[in-house]
Amino acid sequence: MKIAVMGAGSVGGYLGGRLAIAGHQVFLIARGAHLEAISKSGLRLITDKQDITLRPPEELRITGDPGSIGHVDLVLLAVKTYQISQAVTAMTPLTGPQTAVLCLQNGVDSYQEAAEALGEATVLPGAVYLEASITEPGVVRQSGEVVRVVFGELDGSDSPRGGMIQTILQTAEIDAEFTQDIRKALWSKFIFI
Repeated sequence: MKIAVMGAGSVGGYLGGRLAIAGHQVFLIARGAHLEAISKSGLRLITDKQDITLRPPEELRITGDPGSIGHVDLVLLAVKTYQISQAVTAMTPLTGPQTAVLCLQNGVDSYQEAAEALGEATVLPGAVYLEASITEPGVVRQSGEVVRVVFGELDGSDSPRGGMIQTILQTAEIDAEFTQDIRKALWSKFIFI
């Protein structure tokens, strides 16, 4: 599957790295020193159990220009909530008629801006439970046992694409739950925070 990670910081970098390890064609979209470091030395993922470096372009791809990628099957929108407007505008070239956009920001309505710009049928709101940080440019450190993504369709349907995304995440060793009550899941995460 062709996957773009818009915002390859700590959460996006970790999830994108896991998906690349699982054999998917992953495009990380980053900026600044993080982009430069990954371009030069690869993306280093450090967990409590392993330390692995993924090298571009063999194991993943890295760019600062979403327009250079073309349409993808799945976009993980992993920017901060205050960056959504700018990110959605920049990622428009990634989205085609079959593209799904999984929004992973904190907040119960953070997906709405993406849904308005890209269409509600494109967007799946989600909540991510993951302790990660960028320890230095190009290096993502994930701690603890919890790596979980809960997501769903806005209309609560049990869609084939939701099941496919759940399987893709699970094969990358990410605990994924495709729920038919995403609003409840978003509120649960909000209260958790």
